[in-house]
Amino acid sequence: VQRSAGFMDSREISEEYAIIGQEVIENEPSLVDIRNGHATIIYLTSENKKMSKGKKVCAECEKVPDKYKWSIPADFTITVFLPNVEGFSEDQKRILMFHELKHVGIIFNADGSETYSVVPHDYEDFKEIIDRYGTEWSEV
Repeated sequence: VQRSAGFMDSREISEEYAIIGQEVIENEPSLVDIRNGHATIIYLTSENKKMSKGKKVCAECEKVPDKYKWSIPADFTITVFLPNVEGFSEDQKRILMFHELKHVGIIFNADGSETYSVVPHDYEDFKEIIDRYGTEWSEV
């Protein structure tokens, strides 16, 4: 449960999005680092709407801070804001997961360890999604 701006955000583990996420990881060539790495991802849903700069946020990828590792056994969480994806088709859910998984950053260190970060949006990410799925992939 997260508290922010005067309301509680209850998030639940989502088996549905975990299955979709795993399928996307297995089938997308550009996600090879996630396949080859050891990062763990927990897929969550929230019943809250999320907005940023006046636009709906369908999902978000976050790196779990070290101070929360005792209670969240993962390196990343991907949260889907259910009211903002209401009516999404299975294809749209896969595209959404692909987009969020592009934020999972893994650096393979010389000593065999891995360093994790959230990769910010960049032109190549948007171009890849737009080239493959169009600019209105998230329209219901």
